[in-house]
Amino acid sequence: MKPLFVLFWQLCRFQKGPQDVPYSQVLLLLLLVAELALGMATILLLEPLNMGQQMLGLLMAMGAWLLLVWALLAFKGLTARYVQTMSACLGTDLLLSCIILPLQVYVVGQGLEPESGTLARLALLVALIWDILIKGRIYGASMQLGRLQANLLSITIWVIVLLLSNAFMPAPMPEQAPQNPAVEQVQPPSN
Repeated sequence: MKPLFVLFWQLCRFQKGPQDVPYSQVLLLLLLVAELALGMATILLLEPLNMGQQMLGLLMAMGAWLLLVWALLAFKGLTARYVQTMSACLGTDLLLSCIILPLQVYVVGQGLEPESGTLARLALLVALIWDILIKGRIYGASMQLGRLQANLLSITIWVIVLLLSNAFMPAPMPEQAPQNPAVEQVQPPSN
């Protein structure tokens, strides 16, 4: 287990590439199960309301991510690299979640107060950018893309996955303005 942790940490630090990840369908399956379990645990921890819808969003987003990467590799004629590519993506995702999840818990616990949690929100933004750059490097090495193309692809895939997962979120309820009985409601004159 430690060699995998070290390998994924080296991927996060841009020292290794997806070609260094062992070709193992079992590893890919285990990483996928771990990623789904972490996603479900995160939903339970941060947003237990509407859990069924959010779980469906998680599954749709994960399926779209897996399918998009496979389709792009197939388009380039490089499907043999799929297992290593997705293993690298999922492994680095799990590792970065160890940084991101505590920050998310802190930010959600702070609520919407603008003064509190600013540093944690900034750290979340930095972690998100880091994740996009890691995925860009993985996609670039796997699909033989330049750095700019790979990072744009990483952003595009991230946005698609985010939109799909958010599509299953319930619509927010409009907040009603508090009624103040001391203020009279002025009615427009009728003609």
